[in-house]
Amino acid sequence: MHTLRFAGWIAMAGMLMAPAPFQRTAYADDDELTSLPQNTDGLSVMTYNVKGLPWPAAWARAPALTAIGGRLAAMRDRNAQPHVVLLQEAFTDAAKAIAVQAGYRHIAVGPQQAPAAATAPLGERFAEAARWDRGELSESLLDSGLVILSDYPIVRSRNFAFPRGACAGFDCLTAKGVMIAWIAVPGAPQPIAIINTHLNSRRSTRVPSERADQAYVWQVDATRRFVSENVGPDTPVIFGGDFNAGQSPRRLSALARPILDASEQDGLSTALTRRTIPHSARVEAIQILKRNKDKLLSRNGGGISLAPRRVSVPFGIRAPAAPLSDHAGFVVEYAMVR
Repeated sequence: MHTLRFAGWIAMAGMLMAPAPFQRTAYADDDELTSLPQNTDGLSVMTYNVKGLPWPAAWARAPALTAIGGRLAAMRDRNAQPHVVLLQEAFTDAAKAIAVQAGYRHIAVGPQQAPAAATAPLGERFAEAARWDRGELSESLLDSGLVILSDYPIVRSRNFAFPRGACAGFDCLTAKGVMIAWIAVPGAPQPIAIINTHLNSRRSTRVPSERADQAYVWQVDATRRFVSENVGPDTPVIFGGDFNAGQSPRRLSALARPILDASEQDGLSTALTRRTIPHSARVEAIQILKRNKDKLLSRNGGGISLAPRRVSVPFGIRAPAAPLSDHAGFVVEYAMVR
């Protein structure tokens, strides 16, 4: 009975508290692109699952979300803000307000609604086992929670929502998927494709792990196809988000083949080998690697390489400071070599 009530509360909260559509800035025009200064410092990118969930999935999150925006604004005051930020679980108005509070001029938002699938994406047996009390028979009540913030102009963007029937458990109440924003970075010979995703969770779905893993494998394959179909082989790419892999053998197997290509690099692990971060940040970064959920991957492009050179963790989850989310937010700085 408690589970049924919880599902009902989730549905009601989604309908009553889903934020109004977030207004994206207009794409850059030619005058803005030609007036950009040359970039000699490389490119810094942060990924952060901010836990911007509505009640009853989370309680009293507005103060922490406001604090995240305030900390990013303070970093900007020191000229230390990441050039690009990938947010996940930015469902509420307070979460989406981080963009404006932190001073980012260019904003792209992810999928708003999961489409209905013409057929059962994961097969009839998977579809027949769907549970209404876990949200699997509902339309998506919240958007994807994906947002990309950029100091540099967004040339264009493309979204892909995982269709209804290709998710598991309470994740089906959101329009999880993938978004791509092509960003004109000064000093780069072509726009860099920035990809943000949030893949199906596991224990929090409240369905058997085997079912959650089955949806996950399908989503990874669909993500790989979407990226391949929309990003040219010579385009430089930075791909981040909440991959929700953990230590599940089936999920690790799904990610064993690179989503980008054979040259794909994990920015966090690569930057750690350079020993260019303080001890406290290194300890936090190692914990992020062990948790194996939040990632920043990259691929070189024609005429430019993206070399991870430093990592920092401005939003940690270790004591003594109280964490602002249940995920850490970390930054990888890339040297752009032509």
